[in-house]
Amino acid sequence: MQGGLDEQHYQVLDEQGHKTDQLLDKAAVHQQGLWHETVNVWIMNAKSEALLQLRAAGVELAPNTWDVAVGTHVRPNEDPTNAALRCLQTELGITVTPNQLKHLFNIQSATPMPNGTVHRVLGHVFLLKRDLSLNDLTFDPNKIIKLEWKPLEAVMAEVGSSEGGDTYYPRPGNYFPQLLDALMAAE
Repeated sequence: MQGGLDEQHYQVLDEQGHKTDQLLDKAAVHQQGLWHETVNVWIMNAKSEALLQLRAAGVELAPNTWDVAVGTHVRPNEDPTNAALRCLQTELGITVTPNQLKHLFNIQSATPMPNGTVHRVLGHVFLLKRDLSLNDLTFDPNKIIKLEWKPLEAVMAEVGSSEGGDTYYPRPGNYFPQLLDALMAAE
């Protein structure tokens, strides 16, 4: 439902990542630093490159940083796999089936943001293996400045460096090592 409860409200989680009966609007959840669910889909091609997005200047969280190409909040009563499928379609114009996605891991993180709030999420991390042409992808320029394939090794080196780390969306300390392990196991 466009612009309705599903898009504007998040289901609040407790500190253990369990759903509560509380639904709050997006602004309240982010301002109060409440736990909620998100989805990331890492798209990898046959050359071991990850599809990344450069986040636009006007986005709420971590503008002007590189991030996973597909990420979204899980809507109330939405399955994380369905959230991933929805986001692939709406964010990049990619249609896939559930069996083309591989669930890699879940991660609970509290990430301090530059505005002084803490973004608290239970993240569901998925993998889609697919060779895609950047010319075939669609995206909202108000959210994404550009898309780029980057070698996974280079991404991991940049994330871990003192110079390059702040050019990426802030993730908790164990996110990228866990991601690398999961991607290597999925090869």
